[in-house]
Amino acid sequence: MQIKGWRLSAAFPFVNAAAGLSLLFAATACGRQETPTETPSQDPVISGEIELPAVWSTRPLQGKVRDVALSTGSGAILAVAYDAGGLEFFDMEGDRLGEPTRFHLKDIADGRASSIQSTQLTIFPGVTIEGGLKAYVFGEGLVAPAQIDLPIPEQRAVEGLCSGEAGSQGLMRIAYWTISNNRLLRTGVIGQSGDELTWEEEDATEAGFPITSCVFAYDTLVASPRSAASASLTRGDNAALLSIEEGGPLQISTDLGMTTSSITVRDGITVTAPDVPTAVTANGSLPAGGYPGGVVVIAGETSEGTHQVVFVDPSAITLKD
Repeated sequence: MQIKGWRLSAAFPFVNAAAGLSLLFAATACGRQETPTETPSQDPVISGEIELPAVWSTRPLQGKVRDVALSTGSGAILAVAYDAGGLEFFDMEGDRLGEPTRFHLKDIADGRASSIQSTQLTIFPGVTIEGGLKAYVFGEGLVAPAQIDLPIPEQRAVEGLCSGEAGSQGLMRIAYWTISNNRLLRTGVIGQSGDELTWEEEDATEAGFPITSCVFAYDTLVASPRSAASASLTRGDNAALLSIEEGGPLQISTDLGMTTSSITVRDGITVTAPDVPTAVTANGSLPAGGYPGGVVVIAGETSEGTHQVVFVDPSAITLKD
């Protein structure tokens, strides 16, 4: 498989995975123009500033949000991890699911719903503040999210991770990098055997730069050397990349980071969007909550001392002709 991305064209196979490695938003850093590798799932390039409406927000939350994630599958769950520690789950109506917990996370990735031993559970992979790989589970019979170990034999402290679809191969695909080697992405599939989670390692890929975030966009694994947070907005055959650089606005790219545009989020009548978002996730085909064009989820300070999660309608991008 070809590695898609800025200044890269070598072949690098991923074992049992249709995934390659791309550079996200590296065009400016490289300081010169080159033609990116063409991909059949690529939208026309978006240029210029884009305005999208904020349509919903949570109540004021307990503090600054470190990360957010969405689940796919039967129903959707919003996971909110706080900078000072704590994890809460919400449904798409904004109602809290279960009791809040005191788990200290530095990264949480999008989750998957699955039936395990006839019990419907939603599983979010995450990284603790100490660098441990964990899963956060909620479902039938649980009064609060539970923390369990992920079956990944990694002895080094993990810095960050991202998750993607695994198709028939398992529950989800995961990529992660460690504190001691932040230029190497390790990839594998989380599956299940009976009531146990399993891990099938696929490969390790050298990025060539210190990784700050990663995201799966269909068959492409995209790593960023600058973005504090990134997400994939996929619908049908098209995929866009969303990112936030620390202290900057929400950005979007439809050509694997070669061209980026800023997104201005327009406040709603009763919804105020953060000027400087701190976290982002997205789903272009959300099966719950009444969002026909999908949803972009951002978090940040909406007024002095008030932190909220805000839902943004991306229909102007996902439902355009």
